[in-house]
Amino acid sequence: MKNKNIAIIASLTFGALISPLTYASVNELHTSEFVSQEATTVTITVMVNYLGQPLDGVSASIIKDGKIVSESMSDSKGKAVIKVDNYTVGAVDLQLKKEGYQTQILSGLILKNGSEYKFSLTKGTGVVTTEVSTGINKIEEKSTEEIAKLEDKEAKAKEAAEASKLEAEKAAAKAGEYTEAAKAETEKAKELEAAAAKKKAEAAETAAEAQKMEEKISSSEAEIKAREEQAKQREQQIADLEAQQAAEQAEKASEAAKKAAEKDAKKAEKEAKAKAKEQAAIAKEKAAAEKEAAKAAKALAKEEKAKAKAEKQAAKEAKKATKEAEKAAKEAEKAAKAEEKYSQGLAKLVSQQEKIEKQRAKLNKSQEKLDAQIEKGKIDVEKARKAQEKITSGQKSLDEDLKKIQENVKKLKKKYNK
Repeated sequence: MKNKNIAIIASLTFGALISPLTYASVNELHTSEFVSQEATTVTITVMVNYLGQPLDGVSASIIKDGKIVSESMSDSKGKAVIKVDNYTVGAVDLQLKKEGYQTQILSGLILKNGSEYKFSLTKGTGVVTTEVSTGINKIEEKSTEEIAKLEDKEAKAKEAAEASKLEAEKAAAKAGEYTEAAKAETEKAKELEAAAAKKKAEAAETAAEAQKMEEKISSSEAEIKAREEQAKQREQQIADLEAQQAAEQAEKASEAAKKAAEKDAKKAEKEAKAKAKEQAAIAKEKAAAEKEAAKAAKALAKEEKAKAKAEKQAAKEAKKATKEAEKAAKEAEKAAKAEEKYSQGLAKLVSQQEKIEKQRAKLNKSQEKLDAQIEKGKIDVEKARKAQEKITSGQKSLDEDLKKIQENVKKLKKKYNK
């Protein structure tokens, strides 16, 4: 890390002194207005089911720019009619939501009056989003952005000649300041990186010891989990079958709705492209007239401005490297302290487990003795039963204590991000 940062700083500083800076061409072409569309009232129908049966109480919403513009609720036949007033051609989201079922979203939908979409929901949580392929939003956004840029260039081109001269003078003065700042930041970064490397080595040694203690505790956890998991598997099989069938139907319905929405979007996309092309041609002619005047003035200031910008970038990168080194040093120290505390916590839990193992060894000896007496028939039945109950109760108590230790290990790992 240390060598890498020094190499970056050196290359940036040296490159800034000898390399010319290339500016983006000002000859870019832009368009300048929204693709105009008249506002209309649109009504669509949504049919919702679960495993082929109509589903009522489903909230069907049209969302534009993160806000619900219209909403309806499905009836006993699973039907919801949504009406949107003052709609202009543009992509929206269709959201279906009901408690206990996964939320479905058809994103990028272009509304077409009279359209009908069918959906099949699945039980569970979370959100399933289906993207509709349409380029109309990109056309509108690109048209608006390009037109705005052209208008801005047209206004600023007249002022470019005077501003360029002033920028050249300021850039020359600042170039020297940035070079000195870069050298100071580089030296500071070297010192901080050395300290961070030492802390990381100490933390790695502590982590190795902690790993050994973790392995000792985790061996008994696997046996308990295996017994619990067997009881859950059979219950899950029926739930999985239901979820599988619902998911298959939901996927088919979503795909059908996506195709219907994409078909409606194609027509609107075609109209938007034609309008954007016409407006771009008009804006291009206006921008070309002012471009040449600004170009001549900008050339006068370009050389000094490029040099100052390069020096400024070198100083900025050097300062950034110093901040990264400071951050790494703090994180290394913090990690080392956390690893030490984590190891201490594990050591306590290992000690508790060793005590449990000693108690279990005593119970196992008692069990062996009782088994031998029972096998030889040299013990009263009631006495044997009471002895067995006492041993079994003791084993369960030790298992509970062992589970608590395992829970404490999980909490300890979570606390220290292990």
